[in-house]
Amino acid sequence: MTTIRPRITVNLEPVTALQLKRISELTGNSQSSMISEVLEQAAPVFERLIVVLEAAEKAKAQVKEQSIERLSDAQARIETQLGLVLDDFDRATAPLLAEVEKVQRRRRSGAPAGARTAAAATPPTPISNRGVRYDPKATKDIAQSPSRVRPKALKVGSKTRGGK
Repeated sequence: MTTIRPRITVNLEPVTALQLKRISELTGNSQSSMISEVLEQAAPVFERLIVVLEAAEKAKAQVKEQSIERLSDAQARIETQLGLVLDDFDRATAPLLAEVEKVQRRRRSGAPAGARTAAAATPPTPISNRGVRYDPKATKDIAQSPSRVRPKALKVGSKTRGGK
């Protein structure tokens, strides 16, 4: 038998399924028709639930938009205040920076503009970070010295090969 009404599958707890089956036997109605009747009686409740859930969805979107607007306003205020702080910092440090620039621009007395010292022109060779330097004499002495290898000490109370 075909029907134009949509079908759904419902999973029930075993106890509920047994109760529904017993009521169906006692009343002579099918389980499907009994469930359909109960759900049709609950239709007004479903309608109200749909309205409430849709209102909650709209409220959620509105709250999100308001939060975004408020955060944007707060960020703009913070950026304005930060700009003022940076301006104050620039005003406070301007004399110090001017002095530093004067010191950097100084040159040796009597030296022509653009002249540099020989030390400034060629940087020194960097020293090894481990303090090791090549010394041919020391290397030669080490290579020629007899090795001072000490024999292994015997262990007291241990067995040696051969049982002795």
